[in-house]
Amino acid sequence: MSKAPSIWEWILDFFWPTRCAFCGEMIAPNKSCCTQCRQKLTPCPPLTLTCLDACFVFTDYSLDVSHAVHRFKFQNHPQLAKLFARMICDRFGTELLDLHPDCICGVPMHPKKKFKRGYNQADLLAKEMARLLNIPFVPLLEKTSNTKEQHTLSAAQRQQNLIGVFQTAMPEKVCGKHILIVDDVITTGATLNECALALRASDAQWVGGVAFAHPILPPKQSETSSSAKNPEA
Repeated sequence: MSKAPSIWEWILDFFWPTRCAFCGEMIAPNKSCCTQCRQKLTPCPPLTLTCLDACFVFTDYSLDVSHAVHRFKFQNHPQLAKLFARMICDRFGTELLDLHPDCICGVPMHPKKKFKRGYNQADLLAKEMARLLNIPFVPLLEKTSNTKEQHTLSAAQRQQNLIGVFQTAMPEKVCGKHILIVDDVITTGATLNECALALRASDAQWVGGVAFAHPILPPKQSETSSSAKNPEA
């Protein structure tokens, strides 16, 4: 339960009103999203990726969710990591802890891209989840090639774009460990699968994935339609 906003927060909010991360409507200064948007978030059904032992996704990548993710990644709203992480941990915290992960890491960005954006949103989300779950955050992975943005590619191109571009930065901290990889959005799963392969190459015993959103598509939706819904970057 969030605490009541202070007088100072109300004064600040008068000049710079707080807005819902999803719909953009004005909300109380101690909130991050409105009640209506929170209630509209559609749970994502279980997701299976070939290289992961388990995969957890909080919600469907709907239009409102896409707006929030875009603000998080591209409009300099790193504070949204706290909201997304809290939502994920409120739903999956017990299940994740029951898997006894040794550490949490984020999907890495190439240094050039991170410098341009100013932060790695997956690391921010992973760090906040690590804090809430009391599990160590360890930057185990690095990206060795500055590839094209995933959201600019078709589903088939995404699968090829990331092959072999991730490697473990600290192999000695991977061997025999149970590791959770965190990303903001899963589309085709190519990113998390490649990260998992890099960790398994350093003898990780168990690898799971966690993301905030994933597009829920009709059963026979085409790959072209899948890529049109944007998200991975």
